[in-house]
Amino acid sequence: MNRLLISMALFWTQLVAGAQTMRFEATVIDAVTHDHLPFASVYLSPQISTITNLDGMFVIDCEPDDILRISYVGYSNMTIKASQMQGIVALKPHEHLLPDVVVLPVKPLINKICKETLKQKRMHKNKTSEFFYRQTAFADSTCYEFLEAFLDGGSGVALHDLRLMTGRYAGIVPDSAHFYSYFGNFFTFSELEVAATYASPSRDVDCVPLFRNYEKYYNCSYRVIDEDGNRIFVIDFFPKPEKVSAFAIIGATLFVDEKTLHLRRIVGQGYNFWVVTRVPKVRGIKVYNHYMLPTTFLFDINLTEERGFPEVQSAFVQSFHVFEGQKITTRSTLFNLSMNENVKSTNFFQRLFKKRKAKMKFDAKIQEVIDKQGYDSVFWNKNEIVRRTSVEQRVVDMFEHNKLFGVF
Repeated sequence: MNRLLISMALFWTQLVAGAQTMRFEATVIDAVTHDHLPFASVYLSPQISTITNLDGMFVIDCEPDDILRISYVGYSNMTIKASQMQGIVALKPHEHLLPDVVVLPVKPLINKICKETLKQKRMHKNKTSEFFYRQTAFADSTCYEFLEAFLDGGSGVALHDLRLMTGRYAGIVPDSAHFYSYFGNFFTFSELEVAATYASPSRDVDCVPLFRNYEKYYNCSYRVIDEDGNRIFVIDFFPKPEKVSAFAIIGATLFVDEKTLHLRRIVGQGYNFWVVTRVPKVRGIKVYNHYMLPTTFLFDINLTEERGFPEVQSAFVQSFHVFEGQKITTRSTLFNLSMNENVKSTNFFQRLFKKRKAKMKFDAKIQEVIDKQGYDSVFWNKNEIVRRTSVEQRVVDMFEHNKLFGVF
């Protein structure tokens, strides 16, 4: 009888504890300008964390008394009880230090950052994680593709060797479209690196900011901000005009911790890149014409050291190209779930993925890999992970209502 009472007491204790978990939503903004802050980090633990979406909004399931840490590079961190957010979280931007506070030669500083970045990359090349990935594509103003997936791969300093675990997709052909596109592997844009060992880039290699002879390809400037007593170098790399026309080149602003010289955030643009699109020769028949199209893309990559080494926490990419008179815009958001063999978790999708990994090459057809796995509507209805924007939510509702997932 006593054992029964103890068991019942434990059951009700767990039930009450579970019942306390609630869904909290808020928008992160700049306390001065009130602008939304996209891709801010919202952290409770390695198993419970997320980022804000393009509109600065996030959703997280936790207990009301849980303390969330909300951070954004260039702003003061905030710790706040989940129940006290009231829908808005305002972060205060850091002040820029006056020019005469710190004067350092630019070239030695950049060379040290390059050396440290390459060192960290070598040291942590085997560090891996799992990632949530969302991709949308627009033809002019019509969203015609939507894809969500879980990937795994290398996360130390820069993403690499990403592989598909499981995914879903839906697509339509807009009334105004004169083509039948496909789900290109735009996740490869997230595998962006900003440091290289070469002395000079070749025509077949992307030109990135951190390498030995960067001065021949970039004009540079830097400033310093005070992050709650810790200084951050903010270094701008502006590609020289004559180099933009000759190379696939990355222009970027790097946020670098003064003490460790580790990268904290990378924001910038890719110039003179190309994407491949394919169009069926006859609609409904899987025989395609392939087209190489020039593209530019914007990116915002944030790094974290929650697991004791610098790794990519989130990556946002927005690319633009034109095909048959239409402006094609593809947006992708990737979020590090920070789960590996060193993180004990009973999460459903972590167990599920052990049997469903699929290697993804640069030119692999992600849509066809997903087709082989099939679509599990119950699973996907439980895994939003990163809050959808209002546009993304309307698209998902439309695709689900018309039972289009798994169809293109």
